[in-house]
Parts: sequence; structure tokens; C-alpha cells
Amino acid sequence: MRDDGTRRGAAVAALVRAWWAQVVHLVLPVRCAGCDLADVAWCASCRSAFDEDPWRCEDRAGRLDPVGARGLPVLTLADCAGPVRAAVIAWKDRGRRDLTRPLVGHARRLGVACVAVLDESLAAEPCPRSRPTAPVLVVPAPSTPVARRRRGFAHVDELARGVVEGLRAAGRPARVARVLRRRRGDRADQVGRGVRDRARVDVRVAARHRDALHGRVVVLVDDVLTSGATLAAAQRALVVAGASPRAAVTLASTPGPADRGAGRGPTHLVAAGGVAPTG
Repeated sequence: MRDDGTRRGAAVAALVRAWWAQVVHLVLPVRCAGCDLADVAWCASCRSAFDEDPWRCEDRAGRLDPVGARGLPVLTLADCAGPVRAAVIAWKDRGRRDLTRPLVGHARRLGVACVAVLDESLAAEPCPRSRPTAPVLVVPAPSTPVARRRRGFAHVDELARGVVEGLRAAGRPARVARVLRRRRGDRADQVGRGVRDRARVDVRVAARHRDALHGRVVVLVDDVLTSGATLAAAQRALVVAGASPRAAVTLASTPGPADRGAGRGPTHLVAAGGVAPTG
């Protein structure tokens, strides 16, 4: 009964926040979520930062260590800096729920591109306990309970829905699987955290889901790749539960020191048919 009451209270609070956000948007001037330009919700220039073909970014993440001999490919769309970073923060932390639809659309593109990465990974190293007809499990990185309540919605779950749509559109059965949990004392988010804080991420598979994960191919989803600590913790938890994480997708990734002024490598763009050289 207490849990039911808590859930009802959270749902009511989320509705109130959504209503209040709509009132604020009616009363206050509209400004771009990326650059603060007046009278536009998200200007064309800021939106276009997400329009690139998906590209591989796992080499930016110092804490995303391989499990065994296999690393985790991570697809992304943009550098998490400037207007991109501002838009992501506005969406998840500042009530800009109007960005959900376009960002889920970008997640759909990541899902389409992910099929080629999955095919390459499974061809190189088949999953020994895989279930050939089983859908790919698209697993959102979990937020802390505190962050979920504050935001009023599970923003990464929304992105996971877009990834599922993309996988299905490309002919790969898939479904969202919310199987991961964060420890209650863990801090909310990777963006803005120090290196030590990011290293202390405690992600676990919920007990009731463990048996269903054996032999399942998994795609992880998060909003931003920073140090890789969250995805690494999620990957480890899933492997311990018997799953086979084969790829991850994020809307954006934080440039590392080697990226500044250097650009991305010549084989980082990913098309629906595989990895496409760009130079």
C-alpha cells in the first residue's frame, strides 16, 4: 500500500510539473533550448548539431573497459558541448519536455544504425547462449530515484523507445527492458560530475529480471557518454546476469583531450550498411 501511495504521489507530482511547465511556456517568452535565441523553441542551427550520421565514440571513454577481449561499441550523434549540452540539460533537467519528440526521433536513427554494429559484433563473436528468435533487449541506463522524482519522467526510457523503433524499422525485433537499478545513495547524473564521483556508479540488475537475461543480446542506452562509468557499470551488471551487451547508443558524447582540435577518425561514421570511411 505504501508503494502504491508513493507511485500515485509521484504520478500526481509529474502531472503538476507538466502543467506548470505549460503555464510557464505560455507566460514567459520562448527561447531556444540550445542558444537562448528568442521566439523559437529550438532553432534550426542548434537542431542541426544532431543531424550527422551516427559515429563511434567509445574511444573517448576511459572507464569503458572491454569485457574479456571485446569492447563495447558506442554510437552517438554529437559532441556534448555548447548548444548540444545546453539542449540535453534543458530537456532532462529544466522542464523542456517539448524536446522529447525530436530527440526520440534522433534515437530512432541511432537504432537503425545499431543493426550494422550488432551484425558485425555477432559475426565476430557469436553469443554462446543466444536465443536466435528472441528480440534484442534495449536497456536504458537507470537514473537514481531522486533524479527521477525531480525530473518527473524517465528521460532515458524515452530514448530507449526511439532506439527500439529504429531497430524494428531496420528489421530487427526489439523491446525496451527496464532491468537496471541505481543505488539510492548514488548521485543523479554524469554531466557536471568530477572524475572520482563518476567512478562511483553502482548499477545492478533488479533481482526479478535476472533469470530472463540469460543469453539475451542487449543494446544499452544513455543520454550522454562522459567517462563511460555508467555504461561500464551497466555492462558489468548485465554480463554477471548472463546477458550479452553488444552495443550502446547515446545522443552525445563529451570530447576527450585527444579530440580537441583533432576531429574524429576516418572510420567513425556508421551507416545502415556498416562502417563507412569518411576520408
